[in-house]
Formats: sequence, structure tokens, C-alpha cells
Amino acid sequence: MAVLASDGKTARRSFSTKNRKNALHAVSAWSCQHQLVLGQTAVDAKTNEMTAIPELLALLDIENSIITLDAMGCQKEIAKQIIQQKADYILALKGNHSGMQAELEAWWHKCQREGLSSEIYAKHEEVSAGHGRIETRICEQLLIDKKWLAKEYRWSGLNSIIKITAQVHEKNSGKETKETRWYISSLQLGAEQALGAVRDHWQVESMHWVLDMTFREDESRIRKGRGPLAFNVMRKMAMALFKQDKSKSASMAAKKKMVGLDDKYRSTLLESGIKMR
Repeated sequence: MAVLASDGKTARRSFSTKNRKNALHAVSAWSCQHQLVLGQTAVDAKTNEMTAIPELLALLDIENSIITLDAMGCQKEIAKQIIQQKADYILALKGNHSGMQAELEAWWHKCQREGLSSEIYAKHEEVSAGHGRIETRICEQLLIDKKWLAKEYRWSGLNSIIKITAQVHEKNSGKETKETRWYISSLQLGAEQALGAVRDHWQVESMHWVLDMTFREDESRIRKGRGPLAFNVMRKMAMALFKQDKSKSASMAAKKKMVGLDDKYRSTLLESGIKMR
């Protein structure tokens, strides 16, 4: 199943004190498979991501996809909309739903005490090394008996709770850190798939990093009219073209310089963009 990661980003210097205009904040839907933004919605100054995410999802055909959202998007109505659009979800569970998290953790410990059956429990472990560190990720997925939950926590499509434990060992210092994150999901048993989807979600963060470091979006002072939004869209279009391009073996920053100097390379990129459509 395709993973669509949704998250918001602020173009920090696009505000205007003269016109009392807030900085542009846009919520994007990132296709982890195709490495491009499928759609986005600008957040109105009087609202927040919780109202923008439903608008964004309504624009997209998300059937048979896995929608991943951070804690801001972990909302009952958003989960319901995803199910109505025939997709699945993995939503980060944090302090904004402390009561629900406590209930689900209690269910988890109850099942552990009574013995975890392979029919309701799955586990997957991955180990990776690089940059002087070894990281072990353990994903555990447990099916939920919704009858056991309080009524207010019986969200649409809710089938499982996911627990991901990340252990990091620093080779040079010998320091070890451990972090546990909880998620709720409409997916049933498939710990490997769940871990892959959660890891894929961080691609949208890498997209934000590219916008800031390669395209210097946070430094841009374009702020008149719909200028910030227009340039935000064009940066994402350019990023998609660079990512899809296989004619040059170079970093995106290098490609960005080359396209400004090489008319032929620029034409190649634009032609590839037409084919993508």
C-alpha cells in the first residue's frame, strides 16, 4: 500500500508586520513512493492544521493508501474521514490524547499479563548502522478489543495500537539512548508494514529540510499578495523535477546551480515535468 505522509510547514519570513499578515503555513501530502507533493492546503490565519488536514484529504484520491499524521492530526473526525475515503491510517499518539494513551497502554499490559497470542500480536525488528551509530528499531503491533475501551475512544476503523522502541548506540562515546513512541492504526497485524510506514513518514520532514537548506525558503522575504504560496508551490515542483531526474548524478543543490547555467539541462527537466503530468 502507498504511504501518504501529511505535515505542515511555515515559511517563517513570509509575514508582514505592515499589513498584519501572518507567515504562510501550508499542509502538504507527500507521496513516499513517488517522492513528490500530491497536494497542499494553506492554513487560514484564524484556523490551524486540524481544519486544513480534512480539506487536503478531501482533494485527494487516497483509496487503498496509508495516511500517516503526527500528533496534531490525531483527531477522531480525521480518522473517520480517512476510513470514509477507503484508506487506512497510522496516527501518532502523544500528550494531546493522554487519556486514550493511558487506556491503550493499560490494554497492552493486560494482554501481556495474560500472554500475547500470535493471532492478536505481531513483532518486527530492524537494525541499521551508519554515521557512527547503531540503531535498533522494534515494532510491536497489538489488536484492540474496542469493547474494552471507553466509548469516547472507539474511533472509526481503530483496529490496533503500535509501539515502536528505538535504541541507539553511539560507537565513539558508548552512549545509549532509548525512546518509545505509540501510534493508533486502522491496520491489522503487519508489524513490518507498520514500521515501514512510520519510517516513511519522516520523508516529509526531509522535504521540509530541502525547502529550507537548498531552496532557502525560510530566508525568503516574498510576502506580497499570494506570492509566498505561489513560490512555495514552484519550489515543490522544482524539487519533484530534481528528484525524478536521472540524467545527472549530483546533489539537488548542485542540480539547482546547473539548471541556471545549462539551457539544455533546463529543457530536459521541463520536458520530464510535462511527461510526469
